[in-house]
Amino acid sequence: MSMSEKSPLIPVLERRIRALGWLGLATAVAVVLAILAQWQRASLGVADFEPVRMFPALEGSLDSVASIGIETKAGAFTIRRDEQGRWVVPEKGGYRADFNEVRRSVLGLAGLELVEQRTAREDWHERLGLAQPKTGGSGTRVTLKDAKGDVIADLIAGTPVEGASAGSRQAIYVRRPDDAQTFVARGTFEAVTDVTRWLDKTFLDFARDRIRTVSMKPFTGPSYTVTRATPQTPDFSVVERLPPGRSLRSAGEPNGIGNALVGVTFSDVLPQGAIDFSKAARASFQTFDGLALNIVVAQREQDFWIAFDAIQIAPSMPAAQGKDQGLKPDIAAEVAELNAMGKGRAFKVARFKGTLLTTPLEALLQLR
Repeated sequence: MSMSEKSPLIPVLERRIRALGWLGLATAVAVVLAILAQWQRASLGVADFEPVRMFPALEGSLDSVASIGIETKAGAFTIRRDEQGRWVVPEKGGYRADFNEVRRSVLGLAGLELVEQRTAREDWHERLGLAQPKTGGSGTRVTLKDAKGDVIADLIAGTPVEGASAGSRQAIYVRRPDDAQTFVARGTFEAVTDVTRWLDKTFLDFARDRIRTVSMKPFTGPSYTVTRATPQTPDFSVVERLPPGRSLRSAGEPNGIGNALVGVTFSDVLPQGAIDFSKAARASFQTFDGLALNIVVAQREQDFWIAFDAIQIAPSMPAAQGKDQGLKPDIAAEVAELNAMGKGRAFKVARFKGTLLTTPLEALLQLR
């Protein structure tokens, strides 16, 4: 083979050399980046870290939790067990708390896992949402205590961590209140700072076929009553004689009033004395099975607030459903439960429900 002739192996060797060169370059870049990352972690005082539960003992003492304290720079509130073992919100007049929210929060804290150590510099706490709320910081302090007042778990929860979540497990910055060291924690825990979210929103929900009669005293116009003969009667009718030259807009026009207690919800609760009911509208609902719910409605700015009480009355079941039905034994318990829920309290209800409960007769009528 002459000197001018090129061996067929040379191109292959050249390609391999080039590939090895690129591989070496990539390795060198990776090493440099690793060194830079390590230097950055070291500059922040961050050491290598093995994931660990933040409150490892909590899972075995869930039943010992007797209170949950929430503190932000805007204020503080507590959810606690009362003497009967029920979860209540003292700042909302001792109204019952949503047990599902309590359960989610406690289990979320029990499963919270510290996955990465971050800075211990106090001047960085506010950037991570971890500054003490009692001094005006943006952190949220969550404290679990037992019935004796001993602390079971205590942390300051901060902002979400971008790119650190995994599936349904969200990542947030956390730290212990008495420790400057911060961490990335992963789990399902959420620090719920809106006190109304802790309230049990199970409220008034009367099936349509239970309501027999509704007596209305609206803000304006005359009082009137809508009623029907049986639970199967499709439409309520107005008892009073209508004004001359007027008629119902449709046969089903009073049904909105009759159905007003289906799926009532509330968004806030206050002591009844905090709302002025001196000029309230009124609506009294009577059921076929022997319950009367008396509601007063006040309007404050654009919001509707109601207060109510329940009494047991003689049932008015149709003859076809049995003669001399007698008082249903569960009505007394229902009345007691409703009165325990409503006693001394005012509830902010949805605007469309407030409108239904204060509907003037004029709104049902048209010219003939």
